Amino acid sequence: MAFVITWTLQLAAIFLASQQNMALSNETNFLYFIDLLKMKLPPEQVLVYSLFTLGMGPLISAVLVTSIVDGKEGLKKLWQQSTKWNVNVKWYLVTLGLPVLLSGISVGIGWLASGGKLTYSFKLPLENFLPFFLYMLIFTGIAEEPGWRGFALPRLQSLYNAEKASWILGILWSVWHFPFIIYYTYNTGIVPLLFSLLGLTLGIVGWTIVNTWLYNNTSSVLIMILLHGWGNTVQSYLVLSSNNMTAQTLYGILPWVIAIILVRIYGKENLSRHLRPQFQ
Repeated sequence: MAFVITWTLQLAAIFLASQQNMALSNETNFLYFIDLLKMKLPPEQVLVYSLFTLGMGPLISAVLVTSIVDGKEGLKKLWQQSTKWNVNVKWYLVTLGLPVLLSGISVGIGWLASGGKLTYSFKLPLENFLPFFLYMLIFTGIAEEPGWRGFALPRLQSLYNAEKASWILGILWSVWHFPFIIYYTYNTGIVPLLFSLLGLTLGIVGWTIVNTWLYNNTSSVLIMILLHGWGNTVQSYLVLSSNNMTAQTLYGILPWVIAIILVRIYGKENLSRHLRPQFQ
């Protein structure tokens, strides 16, 4: 259901956007949203933006399926997970620190690889950092995490260990992004496109293992929403704006270093010192 909802709406938006020379990235969508609030967005662009933004398949499907299968009690549990803020402060530090650490290392190595030169051009002005972060919290964090970590992960972990569940979820999560990636890279040729899709898949699987570790230690979807929105914001300002291919590539690879370390320390069974969260 998540795939059907998102792909139906976003493919329509992508088709219409190509007719109007509209770009559909996190940054441009934020600018469309600002123009929409100011009532400056043309009607035809309002339709494109609305179709793309309403493609919140993971959130919508998680709520619908939970209500059908588990009723009010299931919705209550999903809500409790999605609003669980009372976790040890160290996990908030991890949530905020991980994207900064990954970005810093990626950009640092990219800077060295380019002979100490970086051509930064921010995709959004610095004064938009906080508004963009709030936008990312809603339109990526809330739009996805109740589905991926709130609904899917506990059920997968009822059937498989934490590592295998992460592989399954990571592959699903990456394929869910495919129309958007194809939209941006199909002009590069079939071979670069296939490498882009493979790289995206492997990168998201590694990041999913890290996400599972964080979720299994907090049982908080709210923490995952925060990580998702904050990670996208930091990546935009520090990595994507660096215009450095080495930094951008490393940002997708480095989560595997963390994932391998976490599996060795915590074990693939639970990725935690205690029993992994499972659907009851």
